[in-house]
Amino acid sequence: MDIAAMIALFTGVALLAAKPGPGMLTVASKAISEGLESVLFFMAGTNLVKILFFCLVVFGYQFIPDDIVFISIMLKSAASVYLIWLGIKGLQKFDLDLPGNVREQAKTGFWDNFSAGFMLTASNPFDILFFAGILPTLFDLQTVGAPDIALAAFIIVFADAIVALSYAVPLSMTRNLFSEAVLRKVNTGASIGIILVGLVIGYSALPAKDLLSVF
Repeated sequence: MDIAAMIALFTGVALLAAKPGPGMLTVASKAISEGLESVLFFMAGTNLVKILFFCLVVFGYQFIPDDIVFISIMLKSAASVYLIWLGIKGLQKFDLDLPGNVREQAKTGFWDNFSAGFMLTASNPFDILFFAGILPTLFDLQTVGAPDIALAAFIIVFADAIVALSYAVPLSMTRNLFSEAVLRKVNTGASIGIILVGLVIGYSALPAKDLLSVF
């Protein structure tokens, strides 16, 4: 991979990460309500999917069978149910936890954040379409070797991290300035937002003609 290809891949991934959407909303809300640690766990999940998408394109996306439509619908359905459950869990957190530091009560663990990032990105076909569209223009996919894949994976993570942390770090640094009442409202808003994202993803999996077309 030459310098021009690396710059193009970095720019493309950075623009993809900067695109307003559920991912950006989730990162921002977690930075305020839970802190930078939760954001990093969430980013680990999103970047793993992006790297998997990248490898999928490199190793022959064009050979994936027609059942990919069915698989996509199943992924969207699973992501929808999981995100709705995660949002409901977030709404209950302040009520179920014992009195104490609200900032600590608001935090979710590694698996909740990692899996949320993974499922949210895996259910978004725009990401894989992005890689499927840009990679063939950067280099010959038939000659890609292990060093190229490793370098591309680093660029993907680096570009995504720069964009996400550029607004997550300032937000997480100012969260201590917020009162417990404000953090409670932010947590509620973030949880409702995650539920809405789950509903939207679930709705996008509904068209029966897509499901029937794979049989």
